[in-house]
Amino acid sequence: MDTSTQHPRPVELGTPPDRRLILAAGVTLLACLGSVYAWSFFTKPLQQAYHWSSMQTGLVFSLAVAGLGFAALYTGPLVSKLGGRRLMKRATLFFLSGYLISSLGLYLGSGVIGPVDSPFVNWLSFGLLTLGYGVIGGIGLGTGYVTAVSTVAGWFPDKKGFATGVIVMGFGIGALFMSKVFAPFAMKLTGGNVAGAFLIIAGVYAVIMALACRFIYSPHAALATQHKPTVGETYAHSTNVRVRLWTICFLYSVAGLGIISLLSPLMQALSSKADPELGAAELAAAGATLIAIASIGNSVGRLFWAWLSDIIGRVNVFIALLATSALAYFVMPSVSSPFLFGLLICYAIACYGGGFGTIPSLISDLFGAKRMSAMHGLVLTGWATAGLTAPPLFGFMNDRIPEQAATIAYLICGGALLVSTLIAWSLKPLHARCTQPLAPAPVADDAAAALPKRALAGSPA
Repeated sequence: MDTSTQHPRPVELGTPPDRRLILAAGVTLLACLGSVYAWSFFTKPLQQAYHWSSMQTGLVFSLAVAGLGFAALYTGPLVSKLGGRRLMKRATLFFLSGYLISSLGLYLGSGVIGPVDSPFVNWLSFGLLTLGYGVIGGIGLGTGYVTAVSTVAGWFPDKKGFATGVIVMGFGIGALFMSKVFAPFAMKLTGGNVAGAFLIIAGVYAVIMALACRFIYSPHAALATQHKPTVGETYAHSTNVRVRLWTICFLYSVAGLGIISLLSPLMQALSSKADPELGAAELAAAGATLIAIASIGNSVGRLFWAWLSDIIGRVNVFIALLATSALAYFVMPSVSSPFLFGLLICYAIACYGGGFGTIPSLISDLFGAKRMSAMHGLVLTGWATAGLTAPPLFGFMNDRIPEQAATIAYLICGGALLVSTLIAWSLKPLHARCTQPLAPAPVADDAAAALPKRALAGSPA
């Protein structure tokens, strides 16, 4: 029986595939997964159709964020064991199943099995949406994110920062594409039916992700000739190092996710003060424009800062992006111009994206390529924890103390980034040590020196 169509042809040892093709496949996969950041596009239609509160729709997104982080923690150690393609197929299955289960839940809650206002029908629909998009989809997100980043980084030992920056940039581009192109198109096709839109999204992404998975390979053995062993690959790190990395990720994620959750309200409030004659539609347009521009800044920042880290060093980049974005947040309370405010916000979000673009390479420098995926998964739980805490906290402040909420939010973000800057600074000596070339172990010399003794011991007296 011919199985050539069932299994991909193995790659010859001496002929590794074009790594640029693998990078493109990774970017495509993360662009599909990045659609989760466009969740806010669907919140208003869902609230209108199913009478759900903002807290309920926000919970779905928070669970997806948490699922990404904690699934990455589980998946990280499996990347080197199971291989990139196998795990990416698993991630695709979970991710698309999340859309399908969500679509089923929304369909059942649309009046098929009972009135929309019926508590049983409403909560059944919401439960399936939460299970699908939040839990199962979140598992797919985490599995795919850490697998794609770790696999692609392994193909570029000479350009780790650039490669990881490009691939995580795909995550941000995917959110922009979904919110501005694909989601509006799917909603138009289905007449504003979110359940139908989810089916279209799942179908299109199934084709795209299945094709992209065929071009995901684990790093080729031929790359070993380009790899220069460093001290970090065998260095016995203390728990304190892991805690510092986790804390850095948590703190810059608090600043990033917290302010992202309030982008539109903050811009609308500032625009209204600058021009009281602006109407609701104009204010909403200003908020939407800021979200779109910030999404572009998020994507570009992931590539720029990661690329810069190949030139000036990972820790230096972290110190620069964390410190300057902290300064931007401290300046924001005194800004009255919507244009200047937009520039500062976009820069801060670009630095937030830059943290995600650079941290895989920093982890690789400190722990080595073999331990990178496991540590990356652990660090991403800091992002997940921030996603569960910062948006609800900032939203609560905006509801209870709207006049002071913005100023307090800026100070919290600036303070968090300032603390993370100091922690990043503390990693400079360790990073310098771990990136030193690994001295060859004198095993061969010891063995050669032992040979005459063994020969002498075995000779006749």
